[in-house]
Amino acid sequence: MSEQTAVKRAETRSGKRRAELRFNVISIVFLSVIAVFQLMPFWLKLIDATHAPDFLSQYGVIYLWFADFTFENFWTVIESARLFLALGVSLGHTVGFTFLSLCVVMVVGYVLAKIKFRGRTIVSMLLLSTLMIPGEVLLAANYQITIFFGINSNILGIILPGIVNVFGIFLVKQYMESVPDSVLEAADIDGCNELKKIVLIVLPMSVPIVMTYVIITFIGTWNEYLFPMVLYTTSGSDSLYTLQLAMQSFYPNFGGNADTYVRSAGMILITIPIIIMYIVFQKYILNQSNIAGLK
Repeated sequence: MSEQTAVKRAETRSGKRRAELRFNVISIVFLSVIAVFQLMPFWLKLIDATHAPDFLSQYGVIYLWFADFTFENFWTVIESARLFLALGVSLGHTVGFTFLSLCVVMVVGYVLAKIKFRGRTIVSMLLLSTLMIPGEVLLAANYQITIFFGINSNILGIILPGIVNVFGIFLVKQYMESVPDSVLEAADIDGCNELKKIVLIVLPMSVPIVMTYVIITFIGTWNEYLFPMVLYTTSGSDSLYTLQLAMQSFYPNFGGNADTYVRSAGMILITIPIIIMYIVFQKYILNQSNIAGLK
């Protein structure tokens, strides 16, 4: 009986290993196919961006490798589209918005999670109800607010509207509910006020959810196009164009296929900061503790 049991156990373990191996192979093949489809448009744009301006592509031919490699198009778009100025505006917009929005969601999330006050449920329900309103509906109202406060022609016009992120508030709130009350009570005994609790205690304990929110907000703000376009095209503040607006308004006139190559180079350039951010913060993106913070 013991030998038969041992044989059955060995067969069971062998079957499990084969099943696990099949699953891993199928998963790798499936994800590789998905990755190829996701990366192919970016790769084709990179190929176009590295063609020489006088390169004549054959009609109907898709180039999957570098045919006439050069960096000339990148230098051309940097000089012609004033990308360095737009890069500064985009960085100021993205970093400023992300920082201010993080401050708001940390404070409001902490208040809703840890401070008991009359009407807290009503406030939470009212905030949640705003998630049903599409952002495009608030576009005109935000535009009027910027005009009222006189910030429609400076960078604050695209930073201040929208810093109250209800999704981020409840993301942080759900995570902060797992912070032990005993820690905050000990801080009360030591004489900490609420702001010190947030900065010195809650914030260090909330690094996973903070990094998750920063990454999501940074990418979303960097790629924002509609509101800056409405704000700055109506006010004529072309010196405050973000990278997306600068590329949208950049129409090269070099003749032939050179225009396509130059615009492709510009599109590649404005994605580089996002790629760098992913490389730097990928350990936070892939960290399982981030997933725990979303539950």
